[in-house]
Amino acid sequence: MISATFFSMWRIDSDLGDADAPYDRAAAVYDRLVRSRAYNRLAWSTSPDDYAEFAAAAIASSDGPLLEVAAGSAAATAELHGRARRPTTLVDLSRAMLERAGRRIQATRDDHQIVTAAPIRLVQADLLDLPFPAHGFTTVLGLGFTHLFDDLPAVVGALRRQLAPGGELYLAGLVTQTLRGNGYLRLLHRAGQVARAMTAESLRGALGQPIRFGTIGCMAYATLPAGDDRSPTHTR
Repeated sequence: MISATFFSMWRIDSDLGDADAPYDRAAAVYDRLVRSRAYNRLAWSTSPDDYAEFAAAAIASSDGPLLEVAAGSAAATAELHGRARRPTTLVDLSRAMLERAGRRIQATRDDHQIVTAAPIRLVQADLLDLPFPAHGFTTVLGLGFTHLFDDLPAVVGALRRQLAPGGELYLAGLVTQTLRGNGYLRLLHRAGQVARAMTAESLRGALGQPIRFGTIGCMAYATLPAGDDRSPTHTR
């Protein structure tokens, strides 16, 4: 049962009206897949624990405001956000996903009896057109999403504009590290659900040579500095 606390604390801010996102109609299915150990192991040779570990490093990297884009249902981050002590904003294009994220974070706080916690804001928005003043966050996290975009330099530029000087951008996405993963990415691309598949090296180049970069299975993890909003070279 959703408590009254959820409705008072987890308002979703949106200027999109009744805009429909592709994941709205499949939120429950997507949510199960993201959290499934069997699916992640079979399809991508990785684990939800790896996603949570990367997110934990991003959240622990600073005490200032944090922005998570393409947050989805917060499947890998709700526990972390629920217990974190830094102001946080979660953004997704899907209202249905954000509703799940709010319930999941609230459940974490209820389970741990967290009464006083840093504020968390849910915002329905396009990450390429974010409704925030520039340079307002010390950390930006985008977990498991780079494979959704053809124009990664535009994504990096938009997210870097949200970073305060000295801040860091934590990004992760799927790459063609295994034959099975490559096959799945090709199928998803033909279905119009992801961009054209990239190798780890081509992703690294598209992100502008991050200060930290690595892969676990088919998931690549990168950390970029606030930088100077240079346009990285998009290679395949």
